[in-house]
Amino acid sequence: MDRLKLPFEVRGKVVKLSYGTTLWIAAAMLVILFVAEWYSHLGVSLGLLYILPVVVAATVLTRGQIVMAAIACAALRGIYVTSEREVEQLLRFIMATVAYAGCGLLVAEISRTRRVILGHYARLRAEQQLRRRAERQLRLLAESSPAAILTVAADGRIVAANRATQDMLALEPAQSLIGQPVREFLPVLHDALSVSATVDGMRTSTSTWGRRADGSGFPATIWFSVYGNREARHLAAIVVDVSDEVREREYAHFQDLHKYNRLLAGAVSHEIRNLCSAAGVVSSNLSRHPAMQDDPDLAALRSLVQALLELASFDLRRQASPSISPTRLQTLCNELDVIIAPDWSDIDGEVQIDVPANFPPVRADRHALLQVLLNLSQNALRAVAPQPVRRLTLSARISEGRAVLRVQDSGPGLAHPERLFQPFRPGADGTGLGLYISRTLMSHQNGQLRHVPGTAGCCFELLLPLAQADEAAHD
Repeated sequence: MDRLKLPFEVRGKVVKLSYGTTLWIAAAMLVILFVAEWYSHLGVSLGLLYILPVVVAATVLTRGQIVMAAIACAALRGIYVTSEREVEQLLRFIMATVAYAGCGLLVAEISRTRRVILGHYARLRAEQQLRRRAERQLRLLAESSPAAILTVAADGRIVAANRATQDMLALEPAQSLIGQPVREFLPVLHDALSVSATVDGMRTSTSTWGRRADGSGFPATIWFSVYGNREARHLAAIVVDVSDEVREREYAHFQDLHKYNRLLAGAVSHEIRNLCSAAGVVSSNLSRHPAMQDDPDLAALRSLVQALLELASFDLRRQASPSISPTRLQTLCNELDVIIAPDWSDIDGEVQIDVPANFPPVRADRHALLQVLLNLSQNALRAVAPQPVRRLTLSARISEGRAVLRVQDSGPGLAHPERLFQPFRPGADGTGLGLYISRTLMSHQNGQLRHVPGTAGCCFELLLPLAQADEAAHD
């Protein structure tokens, strides 16, 4: 296919002639030579010029075709030479054929080589353009990335960094990170370079603390890889400042702790009120006895009981308003699966989620609902661990205008379901407050947690209002 076009350099541009055009030019040259020789009547062959049509045609012909063209031109060159003997004409014909064919083949090889060189040159130019485009895109990606991206040489000095790295490390605009030791900002990367000297490649992530230029510390998550050997070894890292995430996580933990402490205090106060009520009844009965009416110990006992009642008057329902918003159960169940999947994999268990993607959203406190599902899944994990079949199934349906999320396991079931939601119930694995707190969390978001008896294993249902139904009721 390369022989079908003839490239010529004309003023720095490549002009390509087609196969047919090249053959027409060669044929025209041959006709002109033949007519000129016939018209001149010189009696001498213009044999040297007959090489030109062969040379031109050789740029597009195959080797066999070049030899045939050479034979044709050698035959035409001797038609008007009649003064030579037949032996001389035969020798000249053979020599002309060899000369024409040799020049044609030489030109064909030169043309082919030139086309190959031009092709390689064009590919190199294209590859250079693609490389420059990729470099520009990578540079743009690195500079526009909100995450810090940097490269560290084998001696621990920074050789490349994007703008986000400059901002994260709080450097002045006039300061440059290039050439500075990475240990001053992220010591873990310097240690990774030292360790990887004996390790064949390293790709990992870590959470650590870094130092800004002003000396302040910040929590960071780093993904890095080490490549190259010895002096050519480099480390490439992506660094993210997770100060906001740590702050939000710790604040959420504090809120959870505060919430659970209130629930625990409410459960304890509830039990104390029951005991104080019984003690109050006993003290009232004793006060009716004539001999005990003026007894100072009885009066002190009644004062103590009253004080305990006031101390235990903590109202469990006085809670901060939950953060209720439209929540999609499928997304929440997928998030739960990400959290609990490793624990279920450790016992060769299976988590099945059967919540349609188009299931309508519910109005709930997303975080509190996730805590309830985590508590139920952990209880199910302990229950199914000794069983041959270890499965947890989450399914959703709509019943009487409310969403029902069913959580069912393949465990042995419950021996005393009537005491499920009692605080500090005997026989519980922990404090016996998990289901009590879960039911309270559900009631705070206008929901309900109930046990479904008569099913295989243990089954709970979470009843929640639909977001659309709730909005329609408010309208």
